[in-house]
Amino acid sequence: MADEEGVPVASGKKGLLIGIIAVVVLAAVGGAAWYFLMGSDEEAAVDPEAVAAAPPAAPVQYLELTPAFIVNFPHQGRQRFMQATVTVMSRDAEALQALTQHMPVIRHNLINLMSAQLILVFENPAGIEQLRQMATDEVNQVLRREIGRDGIEQLLFTNFVMQ
Repeated sequence: MADEEGVPVASGKKGLLIGIIAVVVLAAVGGAAWYFLMGSDEEAAVDPEAVAAAPPAAPVQYLELTPAFIVNFPHQGRQRFMQATVTVMSRDAEALQALTQHMPVIRHNLINLMSAQLILVFENPAGIEQLRQMATDEVNQVLRREIGRDGIEQLLFTNFVMQ
């Protein structure tokens, strides 16, 4: 089979199969794009009464735990040091007051936690985030014991130096 210029023409079945595959692939890509960009109707349907009834979130408050934490630890036969400035974030004024009142036990627990976990952080810099999460849990554990609930949203390292 050749057209008028002598160029061979693809068989009808092969061209039809390629066309069908192209249409199916384009439809799948378009459907996926529509699904991810448009989202589900459940996300779009927000009950205005529920939004009005929900109390507004309290403003975020920060409390720096001063002085900075300084911890030493051995690594490869040498003494290493870590200094971290820690700030907690909360929307609960009562929890921040309890945190201030129980600061000695919180500082003690954080120093013990950092001393035990610093070797992991020293060998893997991504471990700082794990240490931050563990420290957040440690502070909330003290607050649960003292006021009966978690009180901070996050514990933040605003300065972190190791040598």
